[in-house]
Amino acid sequence: MKKIMTALAVSALSGGLFLDQPVTTAQAARKTSSSKVTVKKAATKKTTTKKKKKVVKKHHYIFVMGHGAGDPGARGNGTSEATYLRKHLMPKLKKYAKHVKKSTVTFYNPKHNIVKDTLVYHRGSYKISKKNTTVIMFHLDASTSSRAHGGHVIIHKRKPNARDARIRSVIKKYVGLNRSNGGYSYRTNLRNCNVLRRRGVDYDLIETGFITNHSDYKHINKHLNKIAKGYVTAITHEKIK
Repeated sequence: MKKIMTALAVSALSGGLFLDQPVTTAQAARKTSSSKVTVKKAATKKTTTKKKKKVVKKHHYIFVMGHGAGDPGARGNGTSEATYLRKHLMPKLKKYAKHVKKSTVTFYNPKHNIVKDTLVYHRGSYKISKKNTTVIMFHLDASTSSRAHGGHVIIHKRKPNARDARIRSVIKKYVGLNRSNGGYSYRTNLRNCNVLRRRGVDYDLIETGFITNHSDYKHINKHLNKIAKGYVTAITHEKIK
């Protein structure tokens, strides 16, 4: 019997039996230290796995002066549409566009004609990005009738949106609206606009007034600075000082 008890005692000491053993102070310290390191690592991991803020891409507006590159556009009051837009309206638009902060405004090369670039060279509107982009084309109307007066917006869809309404308000305030359409026109016979529409690119074409009407031309010249500021504000929906 003594031999059996002795054998069991030896077996227990050598780890042969599963017995709970008291933890020493040194072992407890090591265990606590290891636990702290694990917690530290977990905390560090939690900090580094914070979600990164998504960078919101600014909306891009492309301002296009109508006609040009050999195409004068409409003529009236001693000037042409292409010349007036580039020489008088564009510098005013640039003046206010540089104050826009929440979006980006660029100008289509004024030496080019976007319609020719699109329909002849298959560039122009075919090369404009579909994402976060709006094309705004500036024009002046013309008519053989002296009664033809006022401006309007040629819109992208059948129903005007908030931007269209803001642009219309600028025209109404400083020049007056075309009574034949009440300030809005939805057209499907403009080939360059059709390219933009088919590609899913947002756009507006602005006819500020009739270059052939003396009263319209006088009002446009008189209020050109305010019209330009009004357009930039209405298009980008930003307050500009």
